Amino acid sequence: MKAIEGIGITKAFGNPPSVILKGINVSIDSGSFTALIGKSGSGKSTLLYILSGLDNPTSGQVFMDGVNFFELDSIAMHKFRNEKMGFVFQFHYLLPELTAFDNVLMASRKKGITAENKEHAAYLLEEFGLTHCREKFPSQMSGGEQQRVAIARALSQKPKLLFADEPTGNLDTTNGDKVMEIFRKINKEDKTTILIVTHDSDYANSVGQRIHLQDGLVVKIN
Repeated sequence: MKAIEGIGITKAFGNPPSVILKGINVSIDSGSFTALIGKSGSGKSTLLYILSGLDNPTSGQVFMDGVNFFELDSIAMHKFRNEKMGFVFQFHYLLPELTAFDNVLMASRKKGITAENKEHAAYLLEEFGLTHCREKFPSQMSGGEQQRVAIARALSQKPKLLFADEPTGNLDTTNGDKVMEIFRKINKEDKTTILIVTHDSDYANSVGQRIHLQDGLVVKIN
């Protein structure tokens, strides 16, 4: 089964339009771990944002779990995101006024925090080596700790689909390796479908599939 499918995806910005993506077709299997790679300006982050539903294509369609995402109304889109999707970015975007524990629980607040939510949040902090940060605020944590909290937050709702845009871009090698280890673990154990943008060739080579972009086109898949 295909977890994500993009058909004829085109994206243009500005007037006169500058075409960033040029009719891309891409297919990603459920439970796979895929990297979008290419030089700066190749369109990989733009493609990730469209395939994750965070940005609209100029033309084309995106299917997630068989659902034509951009044909959903706003309420159905919001529900789909909350129930099935997780996002990790290069910058963690933690709320500075919340502790690590409360940041991880943030997504649960919309549904009402239960004992099960709290138990799962505590489990994630322990799994990612962050128990000592539970009551710390972001300003009291290192960059690597903050990024791992952001990943725990993204996983707090047990998403089927995880999207990550340069999640190791601001980390040193040790913390970058930890992040990729976490991704490989949830991909293997939970069968989470992961789509990641990375400029690091070592990390790209450690995943199952690589989609190479160049000048807004897919030039190779391996």
